[in-house]
Amino acid sequence: MSIGSALNRNGLPRIRQSKQAKQPKQSKQPGKAPAPVAPPTEPPPPPAEPPPVGPGTTEAATSEAATTDSAATEAAATDSATDPSPAGSLSAPPAVRPAYAPMITDAPGLNWAGPGDAWSRAWGAHPPQAAALPAAALSGADSFRTTIGPRPTLFPPMPDGPPIPVAPPALIANTAVAVLPLGSARTAATGPTAEDIALVRRSLGVLEPVADRATAHFYAVLFLRHPELRALFPASMDLQRDRLFRALLAAGQAADDPPALSAYLDRLARGHRKYGVLNEHYGPVGEALLAALERYCGRYWDQPTEIAWRRIYRAITEVMIASATDDAAKAPAWWQAEVLTVDQVSSDIALVALRTDQPYPYRAGQYTTLEVPMWPRVWRQYSMASAPRPDSPLALQVKAVPAGWVSNALAHRTRPGDLLRLGPPAGTMLVDHGSDTPLLLLGGGTGIAPLLAIVEEVAAHGRRRTVEVFYGARRAADLYAREQLLALARQHPWLAVRSVVSEGAPVDSGPTGTLPAVVGRRGPWEEYEAYVSGPPAMIRRTSAVLVEAGVPGERIHHDLPEDLG
Repeated sequence: MSIGSALNRNGLPRIRQSKQAKQPKQSKQPGKAPAPVAPPTEPPPPPAEPPPVGPGTTEAATSEAATTDSAATEAAATDSATDPSPAGSLSAPPAVRPAYAPMITDAPGLNWAGPGDAWSRAWGAHPPQAAALPAAALSGADSFRTTIGPRPTLFPPMPDGPPIPVAPPALIANTAVAVLPLGSARTAATGPTAEDIALVRRSLGVLEPVADRATAHFYAVLFLRHPELRALFPASMDLQRDRLFRALLAAGQAADDPPALSAYLDRLARGHRKYGVLNEHYGPVGEALLAALERYCGRYWDQPTEIAWRRIYRAITEVMIASATDDAAKAPAWWQAEVLTVDQVSSDIALVALRTDQPYPYRAGQYTTLEVPMWPRVWRQYSMASAPRPDSPLALQVKAVPAGWVSNALAHRTRPGDLLRLGPPAGTMLVDHGSDTPLLLLGGGTGIAPLLAIVEEVAAHGRRRTVEVFYGARRAADLYAREQLLALARQHPWLAVRSVVSEGAPVDSGPTGTLPAVVGRRGPWEEYEAYVSGPPAMIRRTSAVLVEAGVPGERIHHDLPEDLG
């Protein structure tokens, strides 16, 4: 229906009939029957799959999913309206899905984000256009600025500054000038002292029992004062609350260890780039943080404690901005990845092969964070299941867990040709290929993925070293990667593979029981470098067993799931 037909002669919208649907006009020509209405050529599409419902699903997430489905329906209606073929023609051919063709053809261009970029529109992630400040404002002494050049010291001197502004000052586009609004006249011109660190840790101890309420207040203040920042966060804020408190706790506890804190913040800053965090966002976040601390620290919040938090937060901000600036000069905020294949190896496990738009600089044993278009701003960690090779796609092993938003989307709804986003690689399960120390690889379930990559990388280096792999699952049918491991063992005599099941008959006369128990009965392992991957409970139990067996803690490598990056 055209726009004109929806208006009456006075230019007002026509009123829809409420009692009875309007009947079609009958032909006025005598002896001529009304034209029959042609049936549709295709049945209506099935209803869209509802979003997963579970403990982690919120009303906001369901609403967001409904909005997405509604937008997709609208787009489909627009396409059909512009289709030149007659909608009611019985001879119209059925719709045929076009053959799969690669979408990523010009890698450097596709990773560019800016005005008019389709990828940015799809994620609703337009970078804000900063207003240019006059030259006089830059040279004035009425506001505090830090030029991001070489990496600063962890706690640089801090001159006095003006009162905290209500809104964050804008950044100048394409420059390295950042305005940090947390410097105030009450802040001393030195970095955090030992007394400051003690005050921060005391306030964190007070805050820990009420962390949920404090972080909820933090986000309420942040979104009330700066509603535009809500778009940086996922629909469900449950995990985000955990991230915030754990990050604050880690920073506060490591404040007196500058190298450790700097390394932690460096990784955190690189990971935050994929969320679209900009330098000017640190000011509002700091003010909301202080508001939450003041409310929930009670009588332990005083002027010295506030000054201590301002000093530490400002030092943290400087390091994170410098780290993000350094990383931006050599790596994108995210990589686009095209899905090549999705192979179902069981009812809940899929092997996903990806091709990135630019080389993805990872090592065997590391993991990536991944976002799917169905759940914007929700990132989940997946280990790479193959060693990096220029002629090989990036492989993931995905288990769809109950109420798992991203895992179910990857395992059941992703198709070849879909585009995903990857964050920077991370993880500490890296093998030193210059050593001959024997390796003990312990994987449970899909935790076998990074261990497969490690075996491939060891084989690629051509150095003979003993590698023992224990691959555990509940039942023999769950050992989906067993044949791949056995094929590698047939090629490389230095590799030994043992399959472990906790239920049912043993596999190839192998051991039975839980993986930690089986490893504890074997050995000795004192001379081995151990790598453990799998569910968090299995990692903790296995690590404890290895320590009891005499393996030094520094030779036990694992990456327990973290939600800080």
